[in-house]
Amino acid sequence: MNPTTFLIAGTHSGVGKTTVTFALLSLLAQKGFKVQPFKIGPDFIDGGYHRLAAGKDSINLDLWMMGWKGVEESFREYSNRVEVSVLEGMGALYDGKNGTTSGSSAEIARRLDVPVVLVVDIWGMTVTAGAVIEGLMAFDPRVKIAGILLNRAGSRAHYEMVMKSLKPSLRRKVVGYLPRLESFAIPERHLGLKTIEENEKAEKVKAALVEVAEQTVDLDKWTRFLQVQKGKSTAAMPPFEKGGWGGISRSRSSNGIRLTPPLSPSFRGGKDQPSSSPAIPKIRIGVARDEAFCFYYAENLGMLEEAGAQLVYFSPLRDRRLPPGLKGLYFGGGYPESFPKELAANQGLKKEILRRTKEGMPVYAECGGLMYLSKSLAGFDGEAFPMVGALPLKVKMEKNHLTIRYVELKAARDCLLGPQGTPARGHEFHHSRIVSNRFKGKPAYDCVTSTGKNFTEGFQSRNLLASYIHLHFISNPRIAAAFMDRCERFDVDKPQR
Repeated sequence: MNPTTFLIAGTHSGVGKTTVTFALLSLLAQKGFKVQPFKIGPDFIDGGYHRLAAGKDSINLDLWMMGWKGVEESFREYSNRVEVSVLEGMGALYDGKNGTTSGSSAEIARRLDVPVVLVVDIWGMTVTAGAVIEGLMAFDPRVKIAGILLNRAGSRAHYEMVMKSLKPSLRRKVVGYLPRLESFAIPERHLGLKTIEENEKAEKVKAALVEVAEQTVDLDKWTRFLQVQKGKSTAAMPPFEKGGWGGISRSRSSNGIRLTPPLSPSFRGGKDQPSSSPAIPKIRIGVARDEAFCFYYAENLGMLEEAGAQLVYFSPLRDRRLPPGLKGLYFGGGYPESFPKELAANQGLKKEILRRTKEGMPVYAECGGLMYLSKSLAGFDGEAFPMVGALPLKVKMEKNHLTIRYVELKAARDCLLGPQGTPARGHEFHHSRIVSNRFKGKPAYDCVTSTGKNFTEGFQSRNLLASYIHLHFISNPRIAAAFMDRCERFDVDKPQR
């Protein structure tokens, strides 16, 4: 079955793409369609809303980190399992890396031959909406703007006024509208929207969106225009370039890769073992996951599973002990700065993590994970709380300090992710900075940004590796296996020398 796919893009950042995507995914899933969400760019937060709506993990498609082969392979891998694939764009339609169109929603839609549904915020305008749409359609005719959704309409009358002002050719592309309602708003915070793990009103927002969208969005017209019929699709798919990323093949499990629902301790997915073969023992890897630590790429965790991991989730906020039998730890990013008091109060878990780190357990940490493993963390108000203390660093949140950049790195020496020279790509996005650094070792990574700026980053001590950089493992599929190899060699019951 060939899936039908479309990309939801916007005229500008903040136009309501996530709200529209959340509504549409929820509506399609409620109608019984098998839907796969995707997110263009390195965003972690929007994917949580995708998962709540569609019941499937959102897959990031980021050109800088994954390369075209990685983007194409992940897109085909997941979209071919469902009836409808919905890609949420990043920023404005044509805005890409460093003031160019590179990596933009438009470029990815064009390369993947995916039609665009354009979200237009019509609050405060009528006739001008047509001028904006026509300008975007004329800018690059290779981009197929096949549908239009009018967002933040002041009323039904406002929507109809805008519709009458559009040329007939544009009017035919409109698949509906969403009204401007405060109940639809997804709360914002520093670095983006409030995460699904913290948004207690997410389920209510979802229900409200579906209720309204059923009245204002013409799903029948949308599905006809997308050539979708329940249970099958007639949409043509472009040819796929054979071969894995950079010539490296990436095997996949037949069940696919799924993450747990928010805060769930269980994990579903991974490779099935043939019934005629003995089960291969899995290597238990602890993954910090709760409201404070929720920034993980679905494919990173899936690739660890494929390399032999049994992922065991735990909460640094609530669990008093680490899960038993672990041979490694993975701390992703998130918002530890929102819970410094709670993290500091969980002294038993902090002490156990520190002890296991000193014993040589492999520990990999990114951004929020680095902050947690440091000596202390101070919030925006300046009050500092003691953290794990595995790294002799003090971290402080500062509103006027923002680091946001794409990064390419090479390991400065042998580390958890591979031998010296191991390459990888990722991104940084944080308001915190290290205000005290008593680390005596050399930086773990030699880095260069997408704009060509060189710098060093990262902290390595024995089997501990921590950095501000969020890596996408598809940028180098060997690093998951390298980490698992190091974990496999760790003796759970015998302290390492």
